[in-house]
Amino acid sequence: MSKLSKFLREAGPRFRRMIGRQTFEDARVYVGTDSKSGEIQFEFLRRQGLTPSSNVLEVGCGFLNAGCHLMRFLEPGRFVGIDPNEWVREKAMEVEEVRALVEATRPTFLSVDDFDASSLGIEFDHVLSHSILSHAAGWQLGQFLKNVGKVLAPEGRIVASLRLAEGNPYGNRGSKDGEDTNHPEWRYPGGVCFKKSTVIATADEHGLVADHVPLYTEMLTKVRPSEIHDWIVFSKKTSRTPLNDRTP
Repeated sequence: MSKLSKFLREAGPRFRRMIGRQTFEDARVYVGTDSKSGEIQFEFLRRQGLTPSSNVLEVGCGFLNAGCHLMRFLEPGRFVGIDPNEWVREKAMEVEEVRALVEATRPTFLSVDDFDASSLGIEFDHVLSHSILSHAAGWQLGQFLKNVGKVLAPEGRIVASLRLAEGNPYGNRGSKDGEDTNHPEWRYPGGVCFKKSTVIATADEHGLVADHVPLYTEMLTKVRPSEIHDWIVFSKKTSRTPLNDRTP
């Protein structure tokens, strides 16, 4: 058996469906979320004080499931999406309504894999990242927090999902040994876990405070039972305003 054949067998049927990267359905399956999930993610940012004039960065904008909700709400030019998989975004824009929305709202898209939007010279009030750190190499947690943190506005918030090694009551079993997976490379298909203490310590290294928000897991799993991620809100140490879930 060749190395490629062995890899495809072990990766499973989902990855084999993605190899061609040709169809709208390939893109939809690749991201593993839907518009309803995107609507809940949008609500998370609303609860963190999102306004139409906010500058928003989505890391892993993919099929624009959350991006469409954000673009409809935000003033034109306020949304920036990062994703190295341009083909997924292009497939999303084959839908006339999505293409028209993008044309009307003038978002910016960056096809980079290091989470870095600093080339734009924009400070972001809100950063959203769903199911990116749940596939990240061990070293990419620090890269993410460093590069996203440097474009975060002083009172800004990063709302990100990952899978905690300790698990949660919504279906995340955590890692087998309760420790960091610490995988050396990006892992997709498949996933990784980080200990809560690792997340907090890594955030601290990059001048950020990490707050675990189990409510967001509860909210999302009610409509998307398979999306069992843990949600963390990161803020700058210099910002002491408590914004977690501040919606009345």
